[in-house]
Amino acid sequence: MSGKNTSNLRKELFTVPNILVYIRILLIPFYTVFYAQGKYGIALILLAIAFFTDFLDGKIARMFNCVTDVGKTIDPIADKLCQFSIALCLMFKYPLMISVAAVLFVKEISMGIMGLVLLDKGGKVFGAMWYGKCSTAFVDLTMVLLLVAPVFGIGISDMFANVLIIACDAILIVVSVLYTRLFSVKIKELTK
Repeated sequence: MSGKNTSNLRKELFTVPNILVYIRILLIPFYTVFYAQGKYGIALILLAIAFFTDFLDGKIARMFNCVTDVGKTIDPIADKLCQFSIALCLMFKYPLMISVAAVLFVKEISMGIMGLVLLDKGGKVFGAMWYGKCSTAFVDLTMVLLLVAPVFGIGISDMFANVLIIACDAILIVVSVLYTRLFSVKIKELTK
């Protein structure tokens, strides 16, 4: 790698939005441990900080025109690591949440592989589609509701929680199918 490429990579690695993404990733073990210890309030505060950094990094990147390839790569990884870790935390209280963690894991691994195939064929990485953003919002809202409930003494029945969890599974599976179709179309276009 030439000195110029190394310098550009270093600049991309340490933009303010990317530093916010690193902070979000670093918060994961802390809120996970606090949640596992039953310190739901502290876990929720740390999670709120993580969500705020997620909101802030995108705003800053667009506002100051510092969107980078590194950022486009690590931001969704951070998002999925956060989702996965929250699903694992929630498994302590809601055992069915293991299905969401499993579906998230399979979905992200398969999308990562399809993304690598697309890049190998000369394609470009594309951003999240509207249906991906909607599914992320639904899963995040469900997880936040299930996390917030014990902090504020809100009783959520196991049946209601399980309905939400099954809805998350269904939405994630549908979105996985839609993304698989999209990747397939783009890969076929490149191999013609």
